[in-house]
Amino acid sequence: MDDVNALRSLLNDTDPRAGRTTDFSDRQRARTKAIAMLDTAPAQRPLWRRIPVLAGAAGFVAATTAAVLVIGTAGGGPAGIPAAYAAPPEPIDVTSGTPEPGADRLLALAETAGTGGEAPGDGDVAHVSSTGQELFTVTSFAGEEPSDDDLHSAGFIPYDWQYWQGPGGDIRELRTAGEAEDTRGDVEDHREFLDNRSDDYESTIHESLVLPRDLPTDADSMTQALLGWGEGEVPPADSPEADAAVINALNHLYDNRPLDGDELAATLRVLAGFSGVEYAGPTQDPIARDGEIFQVRVEEATQTNEYRYVLDTDTGAVLYRDVTLLEEEPGESSLEQHGLELPVTVSYRTYVWSGWVPEIGDRP
Repeated sequence: MDDVNALRSLLNDTDPRAGRTTDFSDRQRARTKAIAMLDTAPAQRPLWRRIPVLAGAAGFVAATTAAVLVIGTAGGGPAGIPAAYAAPPEPIDVTSGTPEPGADRLLALAETAGTGGEAPGDGDVAHVSSTGQELFTVTSFAGEEPSDDDLHSAGFIPYDWQYWQGPGGDIRELRTAGEAEDTRGDVEDHREFLDNRSDDYESTIHESLVLPRDLPTDADSMTQALLGWGEGEVPPADSPEADAAVINALNHLYDNRPLDGDELAATLRVLAGFSGVEYAGPTQDPIARDGEIFQVRVEEATQTNEYRYVLDTDTGAVLYRDVTLLEEEPGESSLEQHGLELPVTVSYRTYVWSGWVPEIGDRP
């Protein structure tokens, strides 16, 4: 007699599942939830925690697609990703034909952006509100080391993000997982899954991660500022590692910080300096704002990604970005192991509002 059936025999007539068969997945789910409760007690998600200091490498996509290792299986499929979250996002449509060189168009938009003036709002706290989706992958194993025989699972999770950063490095990040489009299945599984994917924390970040109120306004100085973001050795500006470092720091900048017109113009000139940057045509972002889409491919340590940006035609503002994994080295954490066929759009983010507010937690 196994542990679950032993418990049911003790419950006798009070067993809420009386008359229902206990199969292998039920027993695995019970064990996994019990282990998780033991591992996370007394608190699942502490409010105060130290965020890691990045070394300026390709942290964003690596974090998005990295496998999370757990024991057993849980609700809805391997490693607890409900089936409702399995569908990949639909990339935004582009209405033109073949992409064309984009540097000149980006430089022209940079001139437009430079006339934009100060970022909106009042105060000394940076605030960015955004919405989108991210890929979440999991490897479920019971041994000490993962193997090809382990279960793999992947899901695309919708999020709303709110981020605040004060001048001294005090931050708050509020991440809320969105409702599933398909709500079939166990309601409790969905609720538990969403709760585990949401977070609200405050911290004080390392001084190397604190961006000054006034950023450089020329492309070369902005590039150096992006390369120097985070703690660790700064890669040479002309090295292959520099492109990955700059593009990931640039994404972090857009995600977490409002920009005035001159600062925005400098970031667009940085993008224009990437080899092979392309203009893909007019489009609309997910909240129906008109813009133009630019894309650049970046070779990183173990993968090649394509980064796309939708820019407002009238202001040069960044409305949207996404990241598509084009190539990767095979391995335990590869997307191929998780049943996904490349290319895969691993994340997208729509920028709803960015500006300055008086206090952390304030909204416009």
